Amino acid sequence: MDGHFMVFVIGPAGSGKSTFTSSFRDWLVPQNVPVTTLNMDPAVEELAYLPDIDIREYVFVRNIQEKYKLGPNGAIIASVDLSVEYLGEVNKQVEESPEGYVLVDTPGQMEIFMYRQSGEIITSTLCSGRKCAAVVVMDATIAASPSDFISQVFLAASSYYRLNLPMVALLNKIDLLSQEEREKLEEWISDIVSLEEHFLWTRTSRLSTFTSSVLRLLHDFMQIVPFIPVSSKTGENFETVYFFLQQVYMGGEDFELPEKFREA
Repeated sequence: MDGHFMVFVIGPAGSGKSTFTSSFRDWLVPQNVPVTTLNMDPAVEELAYLPDIDIREYVFVRNIQEKYKLGPNGAIIASVDLSVEYLGEVNKQVEESPEGYVLVDTPGQMEIFMYRQSGEIITSTLCSGRKCAAVVVMDATIAASPSDFISQVFLAASSYYRLNLPMVALLNKIDLLSQEEREKLEEWISDIVSLEEHFLWTRTSRLSTFTSSVLRLLHDFMQIVPFIPVSSKTGENFETVYFFLQQVYMGGEDFELPEKFREA
């Protein structure tokens, strides 16, 4: 088994994928955790960090747009699809990097990576012979209402079943929430009854049996996939993210958070 741990950072545009990739790398380094950053977004113009491995060395959206006379959306799709042709080179660079975490920053247009065959090829190729996990990053500021929060859970569930990888779901940007909003978010994560009650309060009609059943199914999903409120700006709760990822990397449920983090 290869000692590289591929962590695919996915999520909608604007959720903070690249910021999380940069901040989590900076958090891991002082913990003496080997970490490599891999940018797999051929369309990004600027990044908050300098990636160790960059698909733009081989495919860049502006070049594709000019070469094939495509519009912006067509060029992005073509660029992601063309990235598959260079996975051999990317994989070689991963092999030459120090064994440890490889944070894979995926394309900003989540649907292109998630629901096209090229995304499946990218994940299956990079995961061959390696342990892999996914981190789905969502924007906590657009999960302030029960219906919006539920839609975020659906997004995470869709990603989980599409990728078929161990997953951690992050509700990012909690530094932008009020204390009351943060407490409400944490309550919804841990208490399905509270979520049902808040959902009912925002509706003029009674909660249907179907909706109640769906909510409880989503609650069951949240028992499998941890939902963690985080801030990529401040690094809040990164130790919890690390804990769950280490469970995957070290390959056992008996993994315990290092004492220095338990004391924090």
